[in-house]
Amino acid sequence: MFDWLTICAVDQTESCIQPVQAAYLVALVVGAILLFVAGRRARDFTTATLSLMAVAIAINIAVGSITFALRLPIYLDSIGTVLVGVLAGPWAGALTGLLSNLIWSILPIPGGAGPNAAFFAPVAAVIGLMAGFWGSRGVFRLRPEDARVGGFLALATGIAGALIAMLVVQNTIGLSFTFEDTDSQMRFVLISLGLVGIGAVVAWVTGRTVFRLEGRPEDARRYLTIAAALAAGAFLFAIFRLVFGPTGYFSAMDGLNDDGTADGFPNLTSLALADPLGLIIGIAIAVFIALLVYRWASSGDNARLFPVWVGGLTTGIVAAAISAPIAAGVFGGVTGGGTDALVALFRTLGLNVFQSAFAQGLTSDPLDKTISYTIVYVILGALPITMRTMYSRGEATVAE
Repeated sequence: MFDWLTICAVDQTESCIQPVQAAYLVALVVGAILLFVAGRRARDFTTATLSLMAVAIAINIAVGSITFALRLPIYLDSIGTVLVGVLAGPWAGALTGLLSNLIWSILPIPGGAGPNAAFFAPVAAVIGLMAGFWGSRGVFRLRPEDARVGGFLALATGIAGALIAMLVVQNTIGLSFTFEDTDSQMRFVLISLGLVGIGAVVAWVTGRTVFRLEGRPEDARRYLTIAAALAAGAFLFAIFRLVFGPTGYFSAMDGLNDDGTADGFPNLTSLALADPLGLIIGIAIAVFIALLVYRWASSGDNARLFPVWVGGLTTGIVAAAISAPIAAGVFGGVTGGGTDALVALFRTLGLNVFQSAFAQGLTSDPLDKTISYTIVYVILGALPITMRTMYSRGEATVAE
């Protein structure tokens, strides 16, 4: 299972790694040591934290291996990372993610015994850092009447504004990137910064106006309830299209390899729904779920789940931005998991390798991390307060 760690000889390309890739792995190990040192200085690595990290790593690898084996278009390999980041801080969360991927890469299980998981270790570390950040901002304990929810509503509006602007750019002047063309790289960076700027401006303006909720607890609750319903409907619609859409997951599951031989999976293409039927069903499901969630979020403190979704959404967007260059530059967009089907589909739409990897990341990662944050929210709700407060940042999960 360690064969892939052999340094490639001259003209060797299989069952080995290039010297620069070996240096990359060494840098990851050094990074893990630095994260541990930083966590020790911050007094985050207590005995309880180290025990939790071991359990979290096992959860990440076990669930990640299952989703990889089933070729699902999401990952679910960061649930433990988010849990540790929220309870024990960003350094512990980052180290958990990094070690999960490094350990996974040497295990003879689905997704392991190869460089795939190891090379994405920095992405897992960033997920842990962001989980610690959002945990410290109280996303797991804000009550619906808290004026601070206005900031999360404004952030979500800013993200929506940036995504709409990105769609406009993609369908007009185009958003291209090639590793060989420095001009296209500079253009991609400038347009990306412009899109981020648009999102920041929208978030700032709405945060200073409609979502300025100091002294307006009833408005805060109402806005949060509506936002939770709309977000739930949008998430379900996105998941439905990702799985059952005419260019979704099932549309590429034809049971064949690229060379036409059987790959061991059944032909599931009949489950893909052509438009307009698929679009109508997706919208109907989204509206139904939105109405159910609105009714659910209107009672008690259920609407407080929306800030958790914002944390997961932003974590997924950042993860997509970091993972796309790795997937495209190191693996050519093909990593062996279920997301490869999405990359292949985007390639058929005329996108290059980087664009396809980036589009796949923006499709899968926000959904994946939002689901992971939601699962962690449920786990935290099931844990006694005394157990949560055992950890250095556990108090940030206790409702005020």
